[in-house]
Amino acid sequence: MSKKLVQSEEFSPIFNRLIAICDSKKYSVSNLLDKFATSRSAINAWKKGNISAGTTAEIAKALGVSIEYLITGQEKNSSAIDLTADERELLDIYNSLSTMSKGRLKERAAVLAEFENLTADDMVVEEAPEERHLKINCSTYQVSAGAGFELGEGDEWYEIEVPDTSKARKADFALQIKGNSMEPIYFNGDIVLVKEQPSVELGEIGIFNIEGNGYIKKFGGDRLISLNAEYDDIEVSDYDEERIRCFGKVIGRV
Repeated sequence: MSKKLVQSEEFSPIFNRLIAICDSKKYSVSNLLDKFATSRSAINAWKKGNISAGTTAEIAKALGVSIEYLITGQEKNSSAIDLTADERELLDIYNSLSTMSKGRLKERAAVLAEFENLTADDMVVEEAPEERHLKINCSTYQVSAGAGFELGEGDEWYEIEVPDTSKARKADFALQIKGNSMEPIYFNGDIVLVKEQPSVELGEIGIFNIEGNGYIKKFGGDRLISLNAEYDDIEVSDYDEERIRCFGKVIGRV
């Protein structure tokens, strides 16, 4: 390497410092590179400041300076100690990064340092607010999602506690389903929320009473439709208006 290297703004601070130390000690930079940087890519990495911690220690020893002075340009004070293996590994990783990545690493390190200084009180996580509930009347009679479930005389109710949702607030009562003809939307044992009304629109799910039997079905105009294809529809045209009644519209489930 015949051309003498001089300090340049294009070089990293540590490489410029290395040149300056070599000049002050009458040591050939070329010889140093020949000894420790055995390829052009390694030389280019040095110029960018990417020198491993182990190589930095060897260079400092060869030049007769401290590692701290080679890296920072300042001598360590009397209370300073040599780098540990972990510290050298971190320095090695740092030196291998690009300028942008070094900046990101320092930012993250600062965040970690700040987190380490937090007190126990600072790290208390607020508890999630307790879920609110409300009470709603549920019929003791079930409605069928199959061939019909016989309703008794009159009606009996008991209160159940349900999550406080917008649908639950709109519901007038709840009913439990028996059967699987409304799968895969409603399943056996589900408790549905019902808004009381005398009729439902085409395509809506309703609660119906046909000749004393309770059903949950989709209203199809002239028929009550099961969502499960294994079940036949109920043609309401076979019944007079006095024998069929809509209890309300299904607006959700518990």
